Amino acid sequence: MALRIIVPCVLMLFSNFNGLHGQISPNMSIGPGITAGSNGSLLSVSGDFAFGFYALQNGLYLVGVWFDRIPEKTLVWSANRDSPAEQGSTIQLTNAGELVFTYANGSTLQIYSGAAASLGIMQNNGSSNSTYSTGDFMLLMQFDGNLVLSAYHFADPGYWTTQTFAANVSLVFDKSASLYLVNGTKDEIYSITKNLSSPVEDYYHRVTVEDGGNFQQYIYHKRNGSGWKRVWRANDDPCFVNSVCGIYAMCTSPDNETVSCSCLPGYLQVDPRDASKGCYQENMVNYCADHSMRNFSTMVIDDADFSPDINNGDLGEVRNVDVEGCQKAVMDDCYTLAASWMNSTCIKKRMPLLNARKSASSKGRVAFIKVPNKKKSEPSPPRKRKNFDTRLLLVIGLIISAAFAFLFGAHALYYHPPFRNVLKRWKSSNAKTIGINFREFTLQELREATNGFSKILGRGASGTVYCGSLTSEDTKIDIAVKKLTKGTEKSEKEFTTELKIIGRTHHRNLVRLLGYCVENDQRLLVYELMPNGTLSLFLFKEGEKPTWLQRSELALEIARGLHYMHEECEAQIIHCDMKPENVLLDVKYSAKIADFGLSKLLNKEQTRTDTNVRGTIGYMAPEWLKRGPVTAKVDVYSFGVMLLEIICGRRHIDSNRVEEESEKDDLLLSNWVLSCVISGKLEMVVGHEPEALSDFKRFERMALVGLWCINLVPILRPSMKKVLQMLEGTVEVGIPPQVYDDVSNYRKH
Repeated sequence: MALRIIVPCVLMLFSNFNGLHGQISPNMSIGPGITAGSNGSLLSVSGDFAFGFYALQNGLYLVGVWFDRIPEKTLVWSANRDSPAEQGSTIQLTNAGELVFTYANGSTLQIYSGAAASLGIMQNNGSSNSTYSTGDFMLLMQFDGNLVLSAYHFADPGYWTTQTFAANVSLVFDKSASLYLVNGTKDEIYSITKNLSSPVEDYYHRVTVEDGGNFQQYIYHKRNGSGWKRVWRANDDPCFVNSVCGIYAMCTSPDNETVSCSCLPGYLQVDPRDASKGCYQENMVNYCADHSMRNFSTMVIDDADFSPDINNGDLGEVRNVDVEGCQKAVMDDCYTLAASWMNSTCIKKRMPLLNARKSASSKGRVAFIKVPNKKKSEPSPPRKRKNFDTRLLLVIGLIISAAFAFLFGAHALYYHPPFRNVLKRWKSSNAKTIGINFREFTLQELREATNGFSKILGRGASGTVYCGSLTSEDTKIDIAVKKLTKGTEKSEKEFTTELKIIGRTHHRNLVRLLGYCVENDQRLLVYELMPNGTLSLFLFKEGEKPTWLQRSELALEIARGLHYMHEECEAQIIHCDMKPENVLLDVKYSAKIADFGLSKLLNKEQTRTDTNVRGTIGYMAPEWLKRGPVTAKVDVYSFGVMLLEIICGRRHIDSNRVEEESEKDDLLLSNWVLSCVISGKLEMVVGHEPEALSDFKRFERMALVGLWCINLVPILRPSMKKVLQMLEGTVEVGIPPQVYDDVSNYRKH
């Protein structure tokens, strides 16, 4: 698993390089390039590093850079770690200064794009393990200057952070192998590793975020090394990495080195081949269905705890209690799934459980978890041979007669309408938990929670949203209940099947679905409440506007959520109605995509907004209007419109602007941005905003990404994965096709 911050550059292209005679091994000239399977590679002058096709054990190849002098051939960086290449793929340097990787099937990936060049060279620097694809953890430099390690798919505030809040902070890994942070004036503000007794003349150094989510630095002696040796790590307790073992799993580390993952009591592994993928509940139980029933027991786990859960996982504290008091608090609160006891304090948890751990740092603590009772079948009594008895025959006859009488009576009652309605209500009241992360509510529960559906948060084409709260003992959870518009043709089975899929989605930038209700012809969805409202209200409200740093971070968060929906969750989800009104803000003003499951749960025509197909005018991809096929590219188009709105701080279509001949493109935001890019006057879009002007390169990059996304031809739009990479700066942003008509003007700019 590699760093999501790329340091330092390993391949440099020299423009207009002359004197090709005497070319040595580090150089790549224009021509056939390198072919996968040919064992060819480009060496650095020192011979320490190589660039080319790195062979995997499965016969495929990664385009990358590796340490070449050591037996391990440790991979440093890869351009295609999520899509390995087959034999016959090539890498070529073009006249335009582009380094192009071509798969055997003909598809291409641009590794580097610069000015015209005739030679590529490997430098003597390099920035890994057997699993090279994108993992679950990332090292992220936030816009506020804070360097954070976090679980990528969850609403994780970070399990390691530098707490460096400053402008234009950079992570530096210098020639002395020191790792530190500098501010915009290049002053060191935070030391991560310094003064290691391993000079670079004698040792190779590398830093990496590994599979287990820990950020670490390693050394390897150049002459008599016997493998990589760790000299620093961010977390001394590997179980402190959030969700390192996945959902509903326990991380165990007796020595603070090795990690083993096992399911919590009452749960089974999602994938027996990979314990880190988490677990699911063996027997589904609704702990709030009947307070008088004890359909569970509470298991005690010594020397273990649940670290503070992400995504508002805590349900408050009970102070000044002993172990028995904490166990009772878990038993009595139906919304509490587990708890940790330490220092006379009981911290209650709700689902999902992500950070159960049993390690050196949890000594003396106690964990509690509810475990559903297993239904045991009664063993049949042993059969005994008895002499025939006429009295037994009489008893059997009476039992059979009574049974038939009961069946006839029950049949008549069942088909009598009043009794049938009572029976239906009784079935509904026995709510059950489905999926991993949510449960079924009764209509009466939600009616009480919302005070009779009295407080409306908002209305949309797909339904009305109400505010409410769930209470149990001393616990209160604020919720938003969406009552869907009637008319869905899906059966209850189809509806709940799709809900199960949606219930397994977990991402920091998706609004969390807590449960649902299917009763009679009613369909309701229960969500966590987002206290800071919609993105549209935040962006376009009167008065003080969000800062540039806030807006640019919001754009990244939405891109991450869409990327997860399209490529990383169990079944691809296409939103089909992305707009600022469908992005909500949590208590920390982080963006969370809402209504992302409605594309599956509703019929195609059910979320109409100002049109006879699903979507919203202004954000709707043009292929919708032509009744073209629905692909993930419709969301990419909508995101592109939103991205331009976010970075510019204004709506895409602004009817309040006065149309003047000299500013006619100003009415439609995308046209205005495009015209400013072509004319080399993109600063006009920024206006007089100091923050954006000082960070103009990032603003320019985001504007170009927005133009790429709104291309009229779906196939030319990038995937959300590529969009995210371009926004994060890990992939070059080329010239959007719309600008091709005046490339020269753009390049002068």
